[in-house]
Amino acid sequence: MSVERKCNSCGNWSNFDICSNCGFDLNPKRIRVKKIREQKEKKEAEAPEKLEAFLAKWKEAKNPFLKITYWIGYSVWTIYMGILSIIALIIAWGPG
Repeated sequence: MSVERKCNSCGNWSNFDICSNCGFDLNPKRIRVKKIREQKEKKEAEAPEKLEAFLAKWKEAKNPFLKITYWIGYSVWTIYMGILSIIALIIAWGPG
């Protein structure tokens, strides 16, 4: 038994993955994948946030002081998040 789907574009019902009236794709999986791709492309096209741009400049800087400062900050942040993760694990492990 085939599934009958209503076209979002023209409103006609169709038994196929492509609307026979307007050619709109009715397959929900392909629609979802297309929407995810569009969102990903839109996000990539947007300019990065100010903080991300600032950190990227320091990471790629020619000045060794800026580059070392970036990596020290990155290392401290990674260790801090690791410690918080271990604390969260211990707290979650308690109740079982």
